[in-house]
Amino acid sequence: MDDVQKTLKPVQAVNVKRKKTDEIDGEKPAAGPVPTILVVDDEEIIRQQLERLYVAGGFKVAACASGEEALKRLEAEDIDLIITDIRLPGMTGIELTKCVHELYADVPVIVITGYGDIGTAVEVLKLGASDYIVKPFTAATIQESTRVVLEKAQIFTEIRHLRRILKDRCEFGGMLSKTPEMHRVFEIIRMVSDTDMTVLVEGETGTGKELVASAIHYQSRRGQAPLVTINCAGVPESLLESELFGYERGAFTGADQARPGKIELAHTGTLFLDEIESISLSMQAKLLRVLEDQKVMRLGGSKKIQVDMRVIAATNVPLKDLVASGHMRTDFYYRINVIPIHLVPLRNRRKDIELLVLDFIRHHPLALRKRISGVSPAAMSRLMQYPWPGNIRELQNVLERAIVMTSRRIIDKIELPEQSAPQSAFEDRTMFADVSLRDWMREQEKQYLARQLKAFGGKIGPTARHSGVDVKTLYRKMREHNLDKKDFQAKVTPQPAADNAPLSSWSTSLDNPPRDS
Repeated sequence: MDDVQKTLKPVQAVNVKRKKTDEIDGEKPAAGPVPTILVVDDEEIIRQQLERLYVAGGFKVAACASGEEALKRLEAEDIDLIITDIRLPGMTGIELTKCVHELYADVPVIVITGYGDIGTAVEVLKLGASDYIVKPFTAATIQESTRVVLEKAQIFTEIRHLRRILKDRCEFGGMLSKTPEMHRVFEIIRMVSDTDMTVLVEGETGTGKELVASAIHYQSRRGQAPLVTINCAGVPESLLESELFGYERGAFTGADQARPGKIELAHTGTLFLDEIESISLSMQAKLLRVLEDQKVMRLGGSKKIQVDMRVIAATNVPLKDLVASGHMRTDFYYRINVIPIHLVPLRNRRKDIELLVLDFIRHHPLALRKRISGVSPAAMSRLMQYPWPGNIRELQNVLERAIVMTSRRIIDKIELPEQSAPQSAFEDRTMFADVSLRDWMREQEKQYLARQLKAFGGKIGPTARHSGVDVKTLYRKMREHNLDKKDFQAKVTPQPAADNAPLSSWSTSLDNPPRDS
């Protein structure tokens, strides 16, 4: 008991002194994250005195009497530092230190011991403790140890602080942002979720259009029903109709049994039509009738099937331009554009990059196994300055590569592409002021063809099949764009190019479909 009294008296004195200093100097709490300290001691008087000391120092404090309770608090709360006694009922302070180091490696531990032998000190340090204090101790000793330990763990404290902000104010439906533009998107999602209105999500590739569709669906009354997704650009024109409408047995060669389409599967739920800009005029007319009547007829069928569904469409090009050029029906455009939602590209919401980086690392399984907690200031600066033409998807790819390559707990090396892609027409429409829509789309077709030919090593058959056209049409298009298959036979990539929209969608958009397509 004498040791305890010796321990507490200096603490009380410092509390009084600090209080007077604050009253005289009128100090304000320091800006930035306020660390939360968990005090673990089975003696109530010591817990109270340590709590008073830390509160007077401007910290947030939590307290408990056992190691088991401390682990529960760690699981439920954000703790930045643990100070624990060695002697605890049940789980000892040494065992607690070991568990914390294994489960929460970025949370430092200061151990208090009444035994000054070097063996105990070495053991707790080997098990992961950041420091140890021998009883009886003074308030100055605790304060200095706490200061040093928190300074060393400052980056982890800031990361946890950012996660708290993210959790409290910046997360919505799986999306993260603290920008007013994205918060407006969140508000629109809240308002339209309880309705059955058709929504059009516009934005560049990689901005999270599917996340918006998912948020709308799962927050609506249809949330328990299926969310059926189809990438209209990823299905050849010849197959898109059967994918959407389904077919009866014998409707065409190979139709051995009846099959419902995506529209039927979305009954009572939501149909998400991604890359809606790629469908042909004839398909637009057929789909328009379904959207208006809420009835669908399978290919080869004779009766219409009633469906109850909500439709969400997404596009990465301005649909108004397609309407103006005659490549999208006006009535179809207005039918899908009831509630427009425009997503901001990542380069215009740079303040979100840090949130996205920390959240991705926090949830990546390999980062968890390697105990990676964040990125260095220099690496974060590079991430903040890069224009991110591929938006969030590109950011995730860069981070995933960095997680694989790093051998440290803090990522300090980031590999970025040397050149960025041009901005989307959504972002800067003036950049196409001197280019007609027809010329722009022809250039896109040429780039698409080049990527597909490269992906299949210049082999015409596989390229044609993957692009949704026949060999004759592919050869004609190659002649138009002065592309030679020999130029693509040097390197063979086993997988198709990432941009795998069928060529037939470009052909339909640029001119009248040829007889052989």
